[in-house]
Amino acid sequence: MKYPFHIIARKKISDFLNAFLAKFSRNKNLPTSLNNKEIETIVIIRPNYRIGNLIFLTPFINELQKYFPHAKIDIIVGLKLAGNILEPMPNVNRIIDIPRKMLLHPLALLSYIKQTRKTTYDLAINMSGPSTSAQIVTSLLKANNKVSFQGAKKLWTKLTHLQVRGQKHYNHMGLESLEFLRFFQIPFPNETPTLDIKLTQEEKEIAKKDFTTLFHNHNISSNKKVIAIFRNARFDKKISDNWWNEWFEALINLDNEITVIDILSPDIPKKLNSNVLKYSNKNLRVLGAFFTLCDLFISADTGPMHLAVASQAKVLALFNKTDIATYGALGTNNTTIDIEDLSAQDVAKITLKKLSNQCDPLRKI
Repeated sequence: MKYPFHIIARKKISDFLNAFLAKFSRNKNLPTSLNNKEIETIVIIRPNYRIGNLIFLTPFINELQKYFPHAKIDIIVGLKLAGNILEPMPNVNRIIDIPRKMLLHPLALLSYIKQTRKTTYDLAINMSGPSTSAQIVTSLLKANNKVSFQGAKKLWTKLTHLQVRGQKHYNHMGLESLEFLRFFQIPFPNETPTLDIKLTQEEKEIAKKDFTTLFHNHNISSNKKVIAIFRNARFDKKISDNWWNEWFEALINLDNEITVIDILSPDIPKKLNSNVLKYSNKNLRVLGAFFTLCDLFISADTGPMHLAVASQAKVLALFNKTDIATYGALGTNNTTIDIEDLSAQDVAKITLKKLSNQCDPLRKI
């Protein structure tokens, strides 16, 4: 995937700064495991604003709940709206959002410091390793234990426990958070986990009401096959509207009893064409519950795709740049295909097979 120049430049500057500061670090020969009996309050540091990266925390949170059912977990994120996906999950106490580009907003940073230092945690987990913002946050927090994995010799914040990153147990980024189970000496799950935001019954009921109202307002039978699509994605992962229209026409020619719902967002404010329905919801958990009511959710490699997976919807993910084994749709019910050498008509046929539970994925996670 190609990144814009400003992102590449910012990353290089950040890497240089972290590497320089790491030269003065004393994080050597630190313990690699915790005393689990001393852990009751936990803060997870993941100062990121992307939906997918925050949903990738769910396997770890769900495993912690099994072993620490009474622990209270705070999560520090880069965007409260995205972080709210995690707030109703078991053990999660609160979501704290840090100011974006914190060094450029000193007043917001001071307010954040004052807020976070009111609590002394038993454990602070830096999930983002050498990330500059993650290291700043880790340094500012009060915690009896601070842990991280060694990140390419660029860690400079003071830690109490450190593990050198060796062989990963999981290749998929959605399961990377489970590597932190090593600090607790907790075994990895026997079965491969998936993403799961633990939707509540209330959220499911709200989504069901929206779903029913949408079909009622358009006089469409809810017995028809329903596909939800999301057309946005970052940078060159995005699939063009021309491609989506070709796919839609080919799909309807194959089966005109299919209803397609276009999921809109601030970046995609208008629906694909006059023949599709539209739906949006700022409450991302209700949006995920809405996906589960559809027979299939389709998108490129993007946050809402992982939201659909974590909501237990049936997913067909369309990849064109990123690696399927690393970022594809987790779960045995979901399929990820590489569309680089496929036409929109080819994908329409695959879509129809997936609807009929007969899809043979080109590559499945």
